[in-house]
Amino acid sequence: MRSKLFLKSSVVTLFSKFLCHLVDFICRTVLIHTLPQEYVGVNGLLSSILGVLSLSELGFGTVLVYSMYVPFAQKDEEKLLALTDFYKKAYRIIATLVGVLGILLTPFLPYIVNDCPDIPGLSVFYLLYMANMICSYTFTYRQSLFHVDQRPYIINFYYHLLRIIRTILQIVILITTRNFFLYLLVMIPFTLFTNLLLSWKAKKEYPFLNSDRHPALDDDEKKTIFKNVYAMFNHRVSSTILNATDNLLISFFLGLTAVACNDSYNMILNFGRSLLSALFAPLNASVGNYHALNTEEKTHSLFEALHFATLWLYTFCTASFFLLVNPVIAYVWGEEFLFSFPVVLLISVNFYIAGIRQIPVIFKEAMGFLYQDRYIPVVEALANLALSVLLVKPLGIVGIFAGTFISIVFTSFWVEPYILMHYGFHRSTKVFWLKNIRYLLISALAIALTWLCSLPFELPLLALIGVRIVLCLAIPNMIFLLFFFKIPEFRMLVNLLKQTLKKSGATA
Repeated sequence: MRSKLFLKSSVVTLFSKFLCHLVDFICRTVLIHTLPQEYVGVNGLLSSILGVLSLSELGFGTVLVYSMYVPFAQKDEEKLLALTDFYKKAYRIIATLVGVLGILLTPFLPYIVNDCPDIPGLSVFYLLYMANMICSYTFTYRQSLFHVDQRPYIINFYYHLLRIIRTILQIVILITTRNFFLYLLVMIPFTLFTNLLLSWKAKKEYPFLNSDRHPALDDDEKKTIFKNVYAMFNHRVSSTILNATDNLLISFFLGLTAVACNDSYNMILNFGRSLLSALFAPLNASVGNYHALNTEEKTHSLFEALHFATLWLYTFCTASFFLLVNPVIAYVWGEEFLFSFPVVLLISVNFYIAGIRQIPVIFKEAMGFLYQDRYIPVVEALANLALSVLLVKPLGIVGIFAGTFISIVFTSFWVEPYILMHYGFHRSTKVFWLKNIRYLLISALAIALTWLCSLPFELPLLALIGVRIVLCLAIPNMIFLLFFFKIPEFRMLVNLLKQTLKKSGATA
């Protein structure tokens, strides 16, 4: 793997995302203290509605990046121009489709919210969100080259810098005017300017994009792209229903106050996910490159090491979230935003499962196996939706998160490793699961033991947070070291880290 680029991309992304989410955290706190709680719920609800509409993108962006790897490596500028031109037209159609669907949905907004409060301008707020989303599709197709070139840190730097500036401006607007309309309106020019800036930057870094030539893809190439888009769309359906529809269901069955509570947990979860994605996002291109240059055996060994590292990392992160989220929310935003223990437990388990799936998915996609499990995400998504609706009546909000858990465990959680092992590594899935059941049991032990050790401490919130941070840093990591320091995956992981740091230092 290109160690220097991977490390540079991870560091820049990690730092910029940390600052970005820190400012978002402050902005949400200001929003809570300057506007009624219903507006906090509206903010989360409208984001979720637009998240569902984003399905119109169909996964074109991901397929675009994968389709560019070979022509970029071969310096085939004609093919890259043909691809960017094709995706430019596709995104114009997508933006139009989002606009039409969004406008058609506008009259139904009051029916999505249970006991809809009298919020003046709800439809206008929604249309502003929609306009910002449409703007996000403009001038984006050229940016894909930064991902293909393993330089996503360029996108992350400018995107997060401008988002931080935008969020600071939103904070000033909330404090000085308490005007939710202006708070939303400021998003649109920043989104347009960000995309224009990154498009200009791409044309500067890759001069062939300035060409007046407009080569076209042949029919077979278009057929391959649409086949992969179809497979990716199925995966996006699952992801969207799992992540975006929770707020819609909560709003419909339980109201905006519950949405505001859920958004508090989502903000902290998204903060963690965003920082973790700085480590995982650059792996897609790096794994694809490693697989192309090495044997299947070496790729499998790399997979085992990275999967073990992910299990360790998400055990620590899940323990930290489970123990810290309620004290942090109570301290910063107030106890009225808290969920009960069973709900927090289910949110934590779903976070853990989603996290440990990442490495199998990254390897599966980087090795080109997008089509084999194309129907599974749809089954997962429909099961999640049906179970959540079925269980929300008797169990309340617990039922919504229980539906997510059941649908994942009985579909993608075991199918994704099977696809990778069977088609990618030509190995038995049984061996994979025998090893991973041990990992899962140790993870559960580490999280449970950390929680049990925290129970005797009854302290003021700030002191309690401090004690629990120490427990989360110590107990899960000590348990993983104790059980796994002799296994081959641990040794390979240590060697991989040493090599990455050594190469990065040598080329710095």
